[in-house]
Amino acid sequence: MRPAGPGGDVEANLLPLGQGTHAGAHQRGPIHIDVGTVVPLDEPEPLAVIEPLHGALCHVGIPLALWYSRENRVKTPMKTTFSKRIHWELEENDLAQALARKRSAGIPVLDLTESNPTRAGLIYPSAEIRKSFDDEALLEYVPDPRGGKAARKAVSDYYRERGAEVPLDDVFLTASTSEAYSFLFKLLCDAGDEVLVPRPSYPLFDFLAALDEVKPFSYPLRFDGSWHVDFGALEAAITKKSRAVVAVHPNNPTGSYVSREDRERLLTLGLPLIVDEVFLDFPLSNRAAADTFAGSTRGLVFVLSGLSKLAGLPQMKLGWIVVSGDRENRKEAALRLEHIADSYLSVGTPVQVAAPALMRLAPEMRRLISERTRRNLDVLKREVSSATEVTLAIPEGGWYVPLRLPAVRSSEEWALRLLEQESVYLHPGSFFGFDVEAYLVVSLLTPETVLVEGVRRALQSSGL
Repeated sequence: MRPAGPGGDVEANLLPLGQGTHAGAHQRGPIHIDVGTVVPLDEPEPLAVIEPLHGALCHVGIPLALWYSRENRVKTPMKTTFSKRIHWELEENDLAQALARKRSAGIPVLDLTESNPTRAGLIYPSAEIRKSFDDEALLEYVPDPRGGKAARKAVSDYYRERGAEVPLDDVFLTASTSEAYSFLFKLLCDAGDEVLVPRPSYPLFDFLAALDEVKPFSYPLRFDGSWHVDFGALEAAITKKSRAVVAVHPNNPTGSYVSREDRERLLTLGLPLIVDEVFLDFPLSNRAAADTFAGSTRGLVFVLSGLSKLAGLPQMKLGWIVVSGDRENRKEAALRLEHIADSYLSVGTPVQVAAPALMRLAPEMRRLISERTRRNLDVLKREVSSATEVTLAIPEGGWYVPLRLPAVRSSEEWALRLLEQESVYLHPGSFFGFDVEAYLVVSLLTPETVLVEGVRRALQSSGL
């Protein structure tokens, strides 16, 4: 076995962290292996060399995927073990299997869950979007842990239009909001630490937290004509291992903005606040408290957003984190976040170059989406107005609305029954953590004709 050379195997004695400006600043110490770092091919007992090498490398997290048979020295695959981070069921649930059977049989399904704006029948300014990438600057790679300066300025300008001053150095570009969460979990948490997340809310939190070995603990949102944080339950859930509170503004799927009163109380909890604002610019009511948390001057606040919802362009894969709060907290967090971002450098140059132009196109895309969601909310109100046993929890913003059906069966049983009998596909409230039955969640992004037919079929089939 040859020592690692250029383009060869990783050298075991030097493992730099990072890819960009900080790569040289994070070198682990040498790995000392008594038998040396070279495995001679003529070694009479290869296992005497391989086994300690395997143990040493695994100790620092480098698996040795092959071992040598003593008899014939043929490389034999070892039994693969997988991380315990992925601890959830890998099989599709009953609803997903039923949907797959429908589609494989060619049976048309009325999908009331559509969340992809590029498949929702919206007319995009395609020529302008393509033109935004017509720039030779995308041919040059100039890595910056925070992201390209022009792209960050476009983000800063977006917040300035909303009355928030966000310095360029407080903006960090990411490849998605999911990646932004991962960066923040790495920044704030050690393995086994806890983050507090709202419930009901987006189910991805559990998966993102698990992948960073963080434990999510939920705090409830209560509905009494409007949704609000149950602060008694939230404060009771805080422990010595709590590292952050997540708020979704507006929430998915309840459509509730964090009220001004709740905002003040969240800022006084003494924990960093992670605020997901991807649906901020889609109010469904003129009374909605659609003010950004960016620019907060107290504590430590991280605001997340991106082009996926803001401009209806999920395929561009551009999100961001805005660091806000008091000066000292903000400075320390930004310095550490820069090292995390520098270890990945995951945002592609083309979308960073195009970002200023795409941000200029974003208001038109938001207008098209908002027209759809507001019109569909009116349609939904009309369709369920005569169904006295159905509760429509009017959302303040976002793309979704929860419908509460009679609790004669669970939300999953309702969803499966409507799919199998009426070919109407809805998400059950249990997916989002509703603690009462029986909520179904409707996407207001759904084309109007599909929404009307699907809701009518659902109500008629249910006898409502």
